[in-house]
Amino acid sequence: MRLAQRVKEEIWNILFFALVVTLAVVIIYLIGTLREHPTEKRTRVGGVFIGSVSDKGWNESHYEGLKKVCDDMELPLEIVEYVDETDKGCRKAVAELAAKGVNVIFLTSDGFGADVTGVARDYPLIMFYTISPESDADNLVTYYGRMYQMRYLAGVVAGQMTQSNVLGYVAAMDNAQVDRGINAYLLGARLVNPEAVVKVRLMGSWFDSGKEQEAAKALIEEDGADVLTFHSSTANTVEVAEQEGVYSIGYNMVEDGYSERCLASLVFHWDVLYDAILRDFRKGSIHNQGDYWWGGEKNVVAIENLSPLIDQKLKRRLKKLRDGFEQGEDVFLGEIRRADGTVVCEKNERISDKALLHDMNWFVEGVEVNVP
Repeated sequence: MRLAQRVKEEIWNILFFALVVTLAVVIIYLIGTLREHPTEKRTRVGGVFIGSVSDKGWNESHYEGLKKVCDDMELPLEIVEYVDETDKGCRKAVAELAAKGVNVIFLTSDGFGADVTGVARDYPLIMFYTISPESDADNLVTYYGRMYQMRYLAGVVAGQMTQSNVLGYVAAMDNAQVDRGINAYLLGARLVNPEAVVKVRLMGSWFDSGKEQEAAKALIEEDGADVLTFHSSTANTVEVAEQEGVYSIGYNMVEDGYSERCLASLVFHWDVLYDAILRDFRKGSIHNQGDYWWGGEKNVVAIENLSPLIDQKLKRRLKKLRDGFEQGEDVFLGEIRRADGTVVCEKNERISDKALLHDMNWFVEGVEVNVP
């Protein structure tokens, strides 16, 4: 009897020990999994767009970059399209995404600026990333690409190819983002052609096909431009240039299906930025990086699809200039004068990032703006 009782006790001891060991293994596994992927299962991404993500322009380039990264990381992505760049529009979109459990939101247009600060503060558990530098909240970070570097290279191309010395520029808005691109374009053109001027037609809208086409035609017919480029959401300017038989330089997407007169395309590689941002977010390194403002040195911006009309000598020059960006050189270096002749940058100076982001509300000598 005693023997049977002892055997029974030993069996229970063995079973209890086995249970403890099994639970310990499970706990250790779970702890290890959580340590390796602390936020992987909790990350839900949202994107806010001012237009269609199939616009073959600004919105589509953002969406494709964000979707690629989310697919690669196996993260759910929720989006809202056609959102007004107002406090009301932004709030409605954010509320819709928050209801779906999103905890990181990308606001993909410059117009989501100062108004976004209040929205972000109302959703402290959501991390916001915005294109606009005009915003400030603990849970909000700015991201963008140094497209002005590629505008400079495009200016070199335009300055070399023009016959009239008049370069046409269709611009959506008059703000720091647009203005520094225009200035960089003129500085690049003047590097190879001191006689070049840039004539700008402002639209007052990021996407308005009618206004863009009208502005592009006016640049050709009234201003004498023989090279067109643009800073707006879609490529109507290139369409007009093709119809009128003048050169053009694209923006946002590679311009396929056009003639050799489409000299190049300026593009963002948004996936590079989205990949870095989401990796930092998932590691908890949200503020360690500060604002993300990357350029050619990290291949966030590029000049691509160069036309066969651009000779090898010019291509080598473009490569040398682009390599310089990777080595820390930049566009706004040395003596630069405003349109009124005022010196804004001395020979041995560089315009600061802060001034480029917030204070470039002026144009360099050689830029002429037509305000509708």
